[in-house]
Amino acid sequence: MKARMTYKPAERVLTFAVEETAQPLLTAVLQQLSIEERRVSPEEINQDVGYLAGFPGFVKKETDRPLPPLGGEAEGGVLCMCGLTGVRMNALLKALRENGASISLKATVTPTNQHWTFRRLVEELRKEHDALAGRTKA
Repeated sequence: MKARMTYKPAERVLTFAVEETAQPLLTAVLQQLSIEERRVSPEEINQDVGYLAGFPGFVKKETDRPLPPLGGEAEGGVLCMCGLTGVRMNALLKALRENGASISLKATVTPTNQHWTFRRLVEELRKEHDALAGRTKA
């Protein structure tokens, strides 16, 4: 019988453009739950989500062209959860609500979106958020 080795990612949360009032609350909740925080800088938005999450097989992309900043797509902040079980994810989201840390866009890393750039993830999250809020045209 062959032994199967599966990669279990570390519990990590990618954050981006979190509002100044919510950032300390978010950081405190993550520390309380012993979840690593990885703040994504504007210069890193063209990196793959898998790279930012620390997954094996992903390498830093070198780019020499300036990237336009994300506009309103990231308004209210972005939180992308990596390696959390459903129970841990629910505990995190509950703690954020209880502590008044509001983050507009939330996601988990999936086998599909780990290959997307962080920019694309944020743009897709914004489209979904707007559609659910009824702000898009049919």
